[in-house]
Amino acid sequence: MYLLLVDDDERLTRLLDHLLRQAGHTVDVAHDGRMAAALMAQGDYDLLVLDWMLPHEEGVSLCERARADGFEGGILMLTGRDALEDRLEGFAAGADDYLLKPFEPEELLARLEALGRRASRPLSDRRLQVGAWTLECDERRVAHGGRTVLLTQREFQLLELLMRRAGHSVPRELIYERLWGHDQAVTDNALDATLRLLRRKLERVAARQPIVTLRGLGYRFADEA
Repeated sequence: MYLLLVDDDERLTRLLDHLLRQAGHTVDVAHDGRMAAALMAQGDYDLLVLDWMLPHEEGVSLCERARADGFEGGILMLTGRDALEDRLEGFAAGADDYLLKPFEPEELLARLEALGRRASRPLSDRRLQVGAWTLECDERRVAHGGRTVLLTQREFQLLELLMRRAGHSVPRELIYERLWGHDQAVTDNALDATLRLLRRKLERVAARQPIVTLRGLGYRFADEA
């Protein structure tokens, strides 16, 4: 699943991010309401994990915003507020589940799996379509105009990230975080090399290069076919 994890406790988010990735999920992390709102506007998430108390905008407000914008995936609220009226407020805002802090990480994973099974978008939907481009996620295969090419794991991760945010700029910092996590040994050349190889493969199946470099901003997937 593709998740957005929002909590201002950076130690907790590092732990949960690691566990969720180990479980096979794709994760974006935000530490305040403003950053979370920006990611929600760009990402095509299956689930949202929202802490209640956040700088700039509270999690319950983000929950309301997501539902007002038509988000149909699961929303799990994290909070230390255990009063009945607080729980009712969270459910009224559109939350599907509620987990009190402190909690065991294994319980969070179990609740997210349960939410994923109930989500309106089936978990078997592993195809991304942007214009004439199709990414078959289970096979790590990208197609355009009847031609296909296989991708390595890193190439696939990069293309999936760009396609899920098609039309929006994706900064290099986010790409490093998503592809390499907290690996301090990664150099700038690693991303440049992966991007170069991916572009070559895309050029095998289409005359037009869909990955646009935005100087000083990052990259954007833009298919105008």
